[in-house]
Amino acid sequence: MALRSEERSEELDAYMVTWKLEREFGGMTTVCTQRAGLFAQRYGRSFIVTFNRDPKLSQTVEDLVARGKLDPKVQVLNIYSFLAQHDITAQDRIPERKAQPEHQDFELQHTVYYGDEPQLAFSQSSSAGPDAATTQLRFLRKDGSTFLLDTRFTDTTGKNRRIVEVLDRAGNITARFPSAASLYRHWLSQLADRDNTLVVVDSKYTASMLGSWETKIVPKLYAFHSVHVTKGESLLTGELSDPHSPVIAQRKLWDGFVFLTEGQRAIYNRRFGDADTTFVIPNPLKSSAVTPVVEGQDAPERKPTQLIAAGSLTTNKNVAAAIKVVAELVRRGHAPVLHVVGQGSQREKLEQLCAKLGVEDAVIFHGFSDKLPTFFATCTAQLFTSSNEGQALVLLEAQAQGCVPISFDINFGPADSIQDSVNGFLVPAGDITRMADRAEQLMTDPQLAAQLSANARKFAQEYASRDLVSLWEETMSIASKIKQLGARQEVPEFSARLKSVEFLERGALKISVAHKAKLPRDTGFELVIVQRDNEAEVKVYAASEFDEQQAVFTIDVAGVKAARTQEKPTDVFLRMRVGSSMLMKRLGVENSRVLPYFTSHNNLSFKPEK
Repeated sequence: MALRSEERSEELDAYMVTWKLEREFGGMTTVCTQRAGLFAQRYGRSFIVTFNRDPKLSQTVEDLVARGKLDPKVQVLNIYSFLAQHDITAQDRIPERKAQPEHQDFELQHTVYYGDEPQLAFSQSSSAGPDAATTQLRFLRKDGSTFLLDTRFTDTTGKNRRIVEVLDRAGNITARFPSAASLYRHWLSQLADRDNTLVVVDSKYTASMLGSWETKIVPKLYAFHSVHVTKGESLLTGELSDPHSPVIAQRKLWDGFVFLTEGQRAIYNRRFGDADTTFVIPNPLKSSAVTPVVEGQDAPERKPTQLIAAGSLTTNKNVAAAIKVVAELVRRGHAPVLHVVGQGSQREKLEQLCAKLGVEDAVIFHGFSDKLPTFFATCTAQLFTSSNEGQALVLLEAQAQGCVPISFDINFGPADSIQDSVNGFLVPAGDITRMADRAEQLMTDPQLAAQLSANARKFAQEYASRDLVSLWEETMSIASKIKQLGARQEVPEFSARLKSVEFLERGALKISVAHKAKLPRDTGFELVIVQRDNEAEVKVYAASEFDEQQAVFTIDVAGVKAARTQEKPTDVFLRMRVGSSMLMKRLGVENSRVLPYFTSHNNLSFKPEK
C-alpha cells in the first residue's frame, strides 16, 4: 500500500534504503541516519527503509531517538513491520506456483515473539519431510492472522525453489513472488516510485538485490561509502571489491552513482565513463562533532604530548602504524601518549605490539567511547594511518575540535580534508619516520600547533555549513532528466591483444590491436599510455581506423618521447567508448611460449622458455 497522499510532504519525500537498523552500528549506517535527519529537518519528515526481520524494531527506534542517534522526525519503514500493519496493493494477476513442495506436513520448530508484546508470535519456523529439507516461515500480525508465508524446498529436478506469498487479514493471497528480493522491489515501487521523491540506496548488500528494480519515475541512486577497487589493485583495471562488483556490473540499471570525493568519481569515470550519471556529495558531519565540547567556554586544556588514533581496530585502519610512530618518538627522547579510541578484532595484536616495542605505558586503549569530541579537544594531533578509505569523517571531527590530523596520503579521503601544512599534514603512505617528524613538530612548536589547529577548526566549520540537502536535490533532478531519455548503451565485451607493430620514420609507431568486439552505435577506440606508479595518463591516441576485428593507432614521435622520458615505466591500455560509457583493458599479446624482445643495444632476441 502506498502512503496516502495527505501523508506526503508537498515538496519532497526522501527514502534512505539500507538493510537493517540496529542499536549499535558503523559508519555507513551513521551516514544513512544523519542524511535522513537532514531531510527530516528540511521537510518535516524523511524515511529509512529496511528489509531485515526484526521483531524488536520499534524498541530499537525508540532507543536510537532517546540517545540522539536518530532524528524523531525520521520514520523507519521495514517490510515486515509494514506488512504486519498494512495491506499492499494486490497484483493484477497473481502468478501460479512454478512448483509445489513434495512434503507439506509442516511441524512447528521455533517461534519468535514481538519485542514490545512478548506474548504475541511474530514468526513461526516449520519444516516438513523426512529430512526436514522443506522449510516455511510464517509471519503473523498481532491479531494472529498470517501476513506472509516464505516457503523453501527442492523440486523434483533438484532445483532450489522459494515461494513468498503475501496474505490479507482474511487469509487470501494478494501477491506471490519467487524470491524475497522481488517482494522488496514490488513494495518499494508502491512506496516511492512517484514524483518529488528521492531514493538513495546505502547498503551494498541491498543494492545487489535492487539492481533489477525497474522504476518508472523515481531515479534510483546508489551511494558509494568505500573504495570500489580491491586493496592493492590497479584503479584502472584491477579487480573490483567483492561487495561493489555486482553493483558496478549492473551500472546501466542504475540512474546515478554518488561518490564521497571528486577523486573517487574521477577514477571511476576514467575506467567506466558515465560522467553524466556520477556525482559527488560528501557525507554529513553531525552537529555534535562541530560544536565546541564546552559550549560558550574555552575548550579543555590541550596537552602537546597527547596524540589520538580513533577508529575501529581492524587491519584496514592500521593502528599498528600509529603505535610505531609513538615508539619512534620515544626513541627520540619524547614522552608522547597515544589514546587509541575504538574497538575491534586487532586489539590483542596491537597490545602485543606495544609490549614488543616497549611502549605499553605510552599507549592507552579506551575501547569504544561516545566522548570522541572530548578526546579530540584535549589532543594535539590525530594519527590517521588507514590503508584504504572512502571519506574519513573522523578527520573532520578531529579538525572540528582543533586536533591537527597527520595522515598517510592514501587514495581518496585525506587529501579532500587536509591541505598539507595548513590545516594538517599529509605524509607518504606507510612512512613512519615522516609521520613521526610531523608529530614532533607539533609537540615542540606550540605556535605552529596553534595556527594549524585554528585552520583545522575553521575548515571543519565551513564543511559542516554546506547545504548537502540541496546537493542531493540537484543530483535527483539531473538523474531524473537523464532517466527520461531512456536506457544507456553498454560497452560490449572486447579483447586487447597486440596484433602488429610497424616502425615508421623517425621512431614513430603504427600499432594494430585485435579487439573482436561487436560495435554498437557511437563506438570509439583509444590507445592510452599510463604512468605505472600513479596511473596518470601520459598520452591518448584515437584510432585512425577500426572495424569489428581490430583498431589501428599511430603513436607519433612526441608520444614515444613522452613515454620514454618518464621517471618510471609506462603501460599501454586499449580504451573502448560507447556513447558516454567506456572501459579500459591492458594491452597484451596472445598466449605464447616464446616472446621476442629488444635488448639494450636494440637487437631482437627471444626469452628462453621457462
